[in-house]
Amino acid sequence: MNFNELTSMQLDFLTELTNIGGGNAATALSKIINRRIRMEVPKVSLVSFQELFSDHMKMEEEVCAVSIRVHGDAPGNFLFVISRDEAAELVEIAAGTVVSNVSREIYVSAMQEIGNILCSSYWNALSRMLDLIFLSSVPAFVQDMFGAIMTTAYIESGQYGDTLLFIENILKTGQNAIKAHLFYIPLPGSLEKIFELLT
Repeated sequence: MNFNELTSMQLDFLTELTNIGGGNAATALSKIINRRIRMEVPKVSLVSFQELFSDHMKMEEEVCAVSIRVHGDAPGNFLFVISRDEAAELVEIAAGTVVSNVSREIYVSAMQEIGNILCSSYWNALSRMLDLIFLSSVPAFVQDMFGAIMTTAYIESGQYGDTLLFIENILKTGQNAIKAHLFYIPLPGSLEKIFELLT
């Protein structure tokens, strides 16, 4: 399937996916943080592995990430990726205190919970829109260079496809605006299955 030539219906689907997934994520995050979270999704696209590092993040940038394996009708790997500084800012908002007062255990737990909420909001939207079943693994937290994290996600099983779904999220609360990246790295055939359901 040529992902560079999506139909208007398929492009509309991506827009609707971000509207539903982003809205659900904002609602869920607002409840656990007990503060109103507004979610903006300025960008959603299908990109190649090579485009990741030229268009989105530098390979050597140190980031925090939450990885979640999904099984079922469209298996793959969801990754929530955020810069180290913005991860600290996000944890401070969630914990209600400066990050220096937060233990490593609570820091990791908060990141896993936030990453799980964001990722599950989008795959639940996919599930409802296309009647697909997703089963997820326990979220795993990692802090490393962006290139190392993405490369590991690709080679762990040795069978991920080259094209992935990229969703940029901006979480806003008060004066804070935090940029987070969400990637769906599909197993071969998963993206094709999703988009063929829209033809």
